[in-house]
Amino acid sequence: MIFDIITIFPELLISPLDEGIIRRARQEKKVEIHTTNIRDYALDKH
Repeated sequence: MIFDIITIFPELLISPLDEGIIRRARQEKKVEIHTTNIRDYALDKH
């Protein structure tokens, strides 16, 4: 299962996603989580 998360704070999601059941699923390669910083796609200064 692949999750794509769009956020302005991708670094804040790293710690919560490395705990508990989600961490175990990621280690067993059952879940992939990709974060995208929406500011990378802004057309003007953010």
